[in-house]
Amino acid sequence: MFALMLVAAIVTIPHALADKSEKSRDSERKSNSDQKFRNSDQKSRDSDHDEKARLVPKSIRQASVATGVGVGAAVDNDGNLHRSHYRIDLASTSNTNSTSTNSTGTNSTSANYQVKKGQIFILEKGSRGTYKIIPETWKIDITDGKATFSTTGQVKGGNNTYDVSLIGTKIRDVKNGSLYRVDGKLSGNSAEYDLHYISTFSKKNRSVEALADVQ
Repeated sequence: MFALMLVAAIVTIPHALADKSEKSRDSERKSNSDQKFRNSDQKSRDSDHDEKARLVPKSIRQASVATGVGVGAAVDNDGNLHRSHYRIDLASTSNTNSTSTNSTGTNSTSANYQVKKGQIFILEKGSRGTYKIIPETWKIDITDGKATFSTTGQVKGGNNTYDVSLIGTKIRDVKNGSLYRVDGKLSGNSAEYDLHYISTFSKKNRSVEALADVQ
């Protein structure tokens, strides 16, 4: 009797182990299938989101840019005359009622300009002194239809910094711009120049994409 029971137990154990192994494999296959379904569903949602993002039109605005170029002379402390010229690049912020330091004021009917870059050159003793505009120090008041403009700021020449002021008086309007007489001063570090230029300011509009707001 005992021998029969032992034989039955020996026969039953492999079947039980086989059933348990098969159930384990079934469970593993089901888990893998569920994970694949979740991954596929997530990819589908991500794809829909990307597609919607691509369909959102980008904001486009018109920006005015202007370039001022002047040629003339710089007069030093001793009354010596030196050839000089300058270039200044402006960009419109297209905002009204601006209180920014580097802007053209609060005229709601005109574009507000900012000084972006520029240089003043003075030829003295056979060498050309270069004074680069420091944009963040500049403020400018220049308005369409206005007879004058004024601007002040700093320039850097070598390791030194100089103060500059310019006042322009319109001579006449020309195609895509205006012609000005510009007078001013460059001073600092024991140097001082009176500046005198005939200058053109040319303007054009450019379509640009507005930057997305960062939350």
